[in-house]
Amino acid sequence: MDFILMSEGDTPVGLTHEHRYRELIEEVLLAEQVGFDAFGSSEQHVAIGTATVSAPEVLYPYLMALTSRIRFIHLVTLLPTRMNHALRVAERIATEDILSNGRVELGTGRGNTTLALRAFEVDPTENKAQWREGIELIRRAFLEDPFSFVGEHYKVPPRSLVPKPLQAPYPPISVATGSPSSVETAASLGIGAIMGGFYLGYDLVANMLKLYDETLAATTHPYPITPRKMVLVSGGMHCAETTALAREQARPLFEMSKLSTDAFGRLAKLSQDYAYMGAVKDVDFDDEEYLFERSQGFVVGDPEHCIEHVQRYADMGVEALVLRVDSLPHDQLMRSIELFGKYVIPRFKHPRNVVRPAEDVLAGIRAARPAHEEALRRFQSEGKIVEAVR
Repeated sequence: MDFILMSEGDTPVGLTHEHRYRELIEEVLLAEQVGFDAFGSSEQHVAIGTATVSAPEVLYPYLMALTSRIRFIHLVTLLPTRMNHALRVAERIATEDILSNGRVELGTGRGNTTLALRAFEVDPTENKAQWREGIELIRRAFLEDPFSFVGEHYKVPPRSLVPKPLQAPYPPISVATGSPSSVETAASLGIGAIMGGFYLGYDLVANMLKLYDETLAATTHPYPITPRKMVLVSGGMHCAETTALAREQARPLFEMSKLSTDAFGRLAKLSQDYAYMGAVKDVDFDDEEYLFERSQGFVVGDPEHCIEHVQRYADMGVEALVLRVDSLPHDQLMRSIELFGKYVIPRFKHPRNVVRPAEDVLAGIRAARPAHEEALRRFQSEGKIVEAVR
């Protein structure tokens, strides 16, 4: 499983965006040091009281120059035509791929706030079709030379993409998914799916993962596929020395969750394509036990408790976990990243290299003694070497 640190540069009242961005840079550098596989941020425009990263395509190259191993994934680039022309996205991703030496991935989406969609005059009944054409245009630009495209929203004559990306066949592509139909669309296109449960529980995510696998296997893919099953922990990850401390420190994340999901209800009323978002109205954001343990929106606790949460995803077959680490004081975020990287990630990346408690080792030694003693007796009686039973 890959572990993706996500931050949207949430800036508290009284702090400047400049200061928060400097903190964010420190958090990403620490994430690389302690073993996170990738960093990602969403593209949020004119947001109020939450995300501040509106130009990840500018932030990422700065971070790429300061790092050497960690990958960068756009979570997500918005593909309504009034926000980002798909050909410009292809050019930017190719440039980032060169600058990072092949460490960039393209997550895509169509927007999830009325603030942004109305600011850019995006019709919520059309942006899904615009996203679909954008994906097609980007893949053609990466694969074909020359490429062209004719559709309802894009009409591009034969051209050659400059520059070309490094990764072959192209940087991995994925899409944010929240409904069964969007999961099916991702799988049918052969691209990765970034799945979120809208705080509605683990069973919803498990069903989405199964649907993705079934659809991917049942579909013929004309383009090279970049399948990847990613799950977004949208409420947040917070790791502390004790679970009680982690919960106490993480409670402010509930307000961020309420703020972000408030937009979902409004979108659900604007277009049938967003109707599935209306289900979030049934979530009780005052039920702390549900939110922390059963909502699928949070991974909060001491390292051992975080391991239990992550194991649930591993058992589902999740290939990458997107962990939002944001909306708390910088020192708490840094400590959370450090603890998660030191104690949680190795349990899934390098389990044989994790030091076990002495009592567990001794218990294993004691359990193996009878077989060893039996092998010794057989050796002595038969006069030859007998392999011990493991």
